[in-house]
Amino acid sequence: MRRKILLPLIGICIGGIGFGLITPVTVVLLEQNHADSFVTGSVTMIGYISIIIFSSIAGKLIDRFNVKKILTLGLFIWAFGALAHIFWYIYPLLYAIKFIMNIGGTFIFVATEVVINHYSDETNRGKNISLYVVLLSIGTAAGTLLIWTIQIADWLPFVIGSVIMFAVFVFQLIMFDDFEVHSKHEEREKMPFAKMPLVSILSSIVYGLFESSIIVALPMYGLRNGFNANEVSFLLASFVIGGIVLLYIFGMLSDEYDQYNLLLINSFLLGAVLITPALTTNFVFLLVVFFIAGGIIPSFYTIGLNYTVRMVEKKYAVQANGYYIMVYGIGTMAGPIAGSSLVDIDKQYGYWFFASALCFTFLLIFVSYKKKLAVK
Repeated sequence: MRRKILLPLIGICIGGIGFGLITPVTVVLLEQNHADSFVTGSVTMIGYISIIIFSSIAGKLIDRFNVKKILTLGLFIWAFGALAHIFWYIYPLLYAIKFIMNIGGTFIFVATEVVINHYSDETNRGKNISLYVVLLSIGTAAGTLLIWTIQIADWLPFVIGSVIMFAVFVFQLIMFDDFEVHSKHEEREKMPFAKMPLVSILSSIVYGLFESSIIVALPMYGLRNGFNANEVSFLLASFVIGGIVLLYIFGMLSDEYDQYNLLLINSFLLGAVLITPALTTNFVFLLVVFFIAGGIIPSFYTIGLNYTVRMVEKKYAVQANGYYIMVYGIGTMAGPIAGSSLVDIDKQYGYWFFASALCFTFLLIFVSYKKKLAVK
């Protein structure tokens, strides 16, 4: 059983190098090429639209076929999409490439999370989900540190990302042992979206919104406030490394303590942390700030997913996973446009004031809903 969980985790760790490399490099290239902020934001957003469309489809495909086929198909699509980014300067084509590549990404994430949830129980699910995101973050951090390869050739990072993901495709094709998600006699009933817990929906939206906006806003914020491309890559890496160091702790806490209360605490902490880049552009201080934020933001996803799997019926687990990622995709849609536009409004203050206020708004929503549940 341990091997069956470790194989997709190893794959997601290696594949994370590509995830951490392709999008930031695209944003940096567009910014250096003086592309309109709307183009930079909408190019990233179009990829997240495909997540919304294909996340619930991915769950149904896994139910109909099997995990291995959908996982390896996703890896192949993503490797192809990464390579196609060598044509990043053809903007209409770039939109199509982003959309197609994120279809593959959606299949990868849904399939990997189905494996983890299938082989986990109430005592270790939070830790296993966090381990998955931590290993993905390790790969992503390594990817951000390869942004410098843009100085050799603007196409080189995309070739590196594609080769890495194709290697993962071959690895999973050979090594991964498939399994039956449902028993032969289990009735495969469609899960209505209304059965999704509200807390799950909110936590996934919070994560999607911040994850997609920061990946655009942070490079733009850094470049427009006097940092060079290498320093921006370190800021991004610090953000990702924060997830590596802190996220596993949140996962263990979600197995031991009430997940709802943890989400309340995280909303408050993140609101306090995200206001600080508006107050200073000291590089070392920002490294610390983004390190902390990098640990808190993905914890919304892991804690919320753990909560979701505990709350829905087991027969709906795969579909709930797809819905959860779909809601994440909805949150990501507004992120890139909002992030780029807010940096445009004010290069130092715009995004961070908005992000902090949004955290405290979500905190109020979480608290209000908890009071309603207590009354009932």
